[in-house]
Amino acid sequence: MSDPVRKDTSPSIPEKESLPSDEKRSVSDVAQDERAVDVVAGLIAGHGEEAELDPQVSHELRKKLDRNMIPMLCLLYTLQFIDKNSIGSSSILGIIQDNHLTANEFNNLLTAFYAGYIVFVGPHAWLMQRFPIAKYIATNIGLWSVFLGLQAVCHSYGGLFALRFLLGASEGCITSGIMTIMTMFYTRVESTQRISWTFMCNGIASIIAAFISFGVAHTKANARPHQWQWFMIIVSGLSVIVSALYFWRMPDNPATARFLTQQEKIDVVKRIRINQNGIETKVWKRYQFIEAFTDPKTWLFFLFGCVVNLVGGMGVMFNIIIKGYGFNTLETTALSIPIGASMVFAVTIGTILIRYFPNSRCLLGIIGFIPGVICTFLLIFLPFSNKAGLLVAFYLVGTDGLGFIMILSLVAVVFAGHTKKMTCNAIFLVGYSIGQMLSSQFWKEKYRPRNTVPWAILLSSFAFDIFMISIIWWYLARENRRRDAEKLASGEEYDEFGYIEHTQEDGSVVKLKVPIQFMDITDLENKAFRYPL
Repeated sequence: MSDPVRKDTSPSIPEKESLPSDEKRSVSDVAQDERAVDVVAGLIAGHGEEAELDPQVSHELRKKLDRNMIPMLCLLYTLQFIDKNSIGSSSILGIIQDNHLTANEFNNLLTAFYAGYIVFVGPHAWLMQRFPIAKYIATNIGLWSVFLGLQAVCHSYGGLFALRFLLGASEGCITSGIMTIMTMFYTRVESTQRISWTFMCNGIASIIAAFISFGVAHTKANARPHQWQWFMIIVSGLSVIVSALYFWRMPDNPATARFLTQQEKIDVVKRIRINQNGIETKVWKRYQFIEAFTDPKTWLFFLFGCVVNLVGGMGVMFNIIIKGYGFNTLETTALSIPIGASMVFAVTIGTILIRYFPNSRCLLGIIGFIPGVICTFLLIFLPFSNKAGLLVAFYLVGTDGLGFIMILSLVAVVFAGHTKKMTCNAIFLVGYSIGQMLSSQFWKEKYRPRNTVPWAILLSSFAFDIFMISIIWWYLARENRRRDAEKLASGEEYDEFGYIEHTQEDGSVVKLKVPIQFMDITDLENKAFRYPL
């Protein structure tokens, strides 16, 4: 087939304006003014037909990316988890008594966080497309450090609720931002591994938070600042440092990565052509926004996000659950350390397996939720006198992180077209937020210390998670088979290149040949796209 070329009579599309969406477009119509395609289109133009990268060059480049990016991303995710669960870490350090909180009011503080999250996740998606994504995230890190620090001066439920809402609002861009950045620099399998590494930091964060709680618990309970205030102050200070580092060091996309040479930037883009996702486009495209809402995959992931995060209340209630088994405050802070270890172990195993079985995200996701089914069953039926058994079962519920991260990494790579991808990420995170908002509401005081009803709800949610992953797996595999059959029946090859119009300094317009992946087309438009499983 001939290469797609933008018709000369088509109007140029000004920056920051939506593309027309009056009819469905074929691949030959998607080539646009250079401002409406991928930000790296100009970088890769003229290099698309070069030979594949030497494996050793690719390996060295990946190591360089890891050295410069992964520590920052892991540090960010560690602090984010500590920050959003700071209310849970402070639950046994005096925050409930000092702010005169009832059990329901304490539960509502988790809901407040995700209320802010859900309100702002859509605006974040739009703004992250319009502004440099790393700088935007850094600004929000700075904001959340302020909101977290201000909690230390609160003395009422109303003040804490407002600040928790703002904290959720500022943190609403982090998960989507990390998913987007990962797919800009890494292949599908590599991004799955590295998203897993960053998510694994939730477990590390739980361990660090437990040590911070254990340390401040040694201060005098009646001294000022109070123990819970010290926790907020320490974590807020760490967040300020991360904000500054992120603003200074994290690139917005391969074209702006200061630690890469010009040739290395080109090589990064060439490495990820196989993703069929592109990197980033700064023009919001209305037709892609609409397509995101009409794609069945979007709502399968949304429903999964709603249910999978019913477990989120444990992130706030963990200290209260452990203390309910009969331990004092100091013992509880120490016994909360292993919670994160089980998540780290499970996700580590998953990242190793995905390297050798790259198309096994759904399978690993299902496996990741099986221990949760078993452990919640044990938490319901073990004798309450069996403290050791209850603690071990409670710790191992954390292995569900493997199941969640496999599907989270799948969301990052099954959608193409930058506007569509950002919209689908936002919709998934709305589902994530709904689940989190509900997750604290069934941990009622009347169910303590046995918590039979909450554990039964989590048992049901883990079983439903396995069912939903099976449906997603079937749907994606069916679509891949359909596309393979269409290609075989047509006998035609897919378009590999398109053209963009580039205006030179003298005002003349030239057409640059660009790989079709960087023309900012969606997964439904790009017939060469195959969904990872």
